[in-house]
Amino acid sequence: MKQAPVSATLTTGAAAATLVLLLAGCGAGDTAVSPAGEGETRTVTHLYGDTEIPAEPERVVSVSVTSTPLLLSLDVPVVASGVTGTSALTDDKGFFAQWAQTADERGVEPLPGPEVGLEAVAAAEPDLIVGNGFGADTVPEELYEQLSGIAPTVVHGESDTAWLDTTDQYAETFARQDRAEEITAEYEALVEEVSADLDTAHDVVILTGTPNGFNVFTEESAQGRLATDLGLTVHALPDDVAAPGGQGGERGDIVELSAERASDFGDATLLFVNTQGQEIEDYLEASPTLENIPAWEEDRVFTLGAASFRMDYYSVPMVAERLAEVLGS
Repeated sequence: MKQAPVSATLTTGAAAATLVLLLAGCGAGDTAVSPAGEGETRTVTHLYGDTEIPAEPERVVSVSVTSTPLLLSLDVPVVASGVTGTSALTDDKGFFAQWAQTADERGVEPLPGPEVGLEAVAAAEPDLIVGNGFGADTVPEELYEQLSGIAPTVVHGESDTAWLDTTDQYAETFARQDRAEEITAEYEALVEEVSADLDTAHDVVILTGTPNGFNVFTEESAQGRLATDLGLTVHALPDDVAAPGGQGGERGDIVELSAERASDFGDATLLFVNTQGQEIEDYLEASPTLENIPAWEEDRVFTLGAASFRMDYYSVPMVAERLAEVLGS
């Protein structure tokens, strides 16, 4: 399915219009839900099997920080959330900055972390625990078994699934399909609006800097999928580098390119995901070969902001606004 829109907050003004660009992929697998009759419980099929959960959970604990924005976007009652290490991407608690304010407004408490502590989870008195099935905050099966001893636990997520599809999966688990449909409709409207105003004359390369060169987001990445939805063309790299590798390992969403291969960007516009607040000049200092490519000579090199690294319901409008600013026709 196509990717979905963000909440009503994201659909106001320029932010709403631009919402659509860079978010694409949190992952998810197939979910099956057996509805409760009059019911107090429902059975959900997830990554580690079948779990009977409350039909209307009231105290949900997210042990994976990347699961939290999905739950918040669907208005699930999250009382506590896992965190990540504090950085330019987060607030001082370890919540990702793009949704930290929403979490604060809803009274979400941070769990001590980044490692999940069973005692802290139990102290939050959950009636349901949710975790992510891939990435840095993965809930492995052994931890899943331990968490299940505290409260019913559901683990969703596979790395190759788009964030809107993951939203649908969570929506099915929590009977929030109506909300998911609203998110999808918002996204499609934003894509239509933003894509009409973007300059698509040049391909784009979405990338980050590394000590040895660049990590490039492919069409399969969350960022690449959003760019494609907006009518932009993600620049195709040569066959010898356009394969899973670099920090992605077996993943196909990121490939590694050495600084000496900057010429492989051709005439594409460069869009840097500046996770630590870097400026354009910082990338040139690290990789002087950039100075000789057309995009640099024609001032078509831009930063997208730290939020563009983690594509979710809340970061889409921020990235979209930036894209509209730098690529608006």
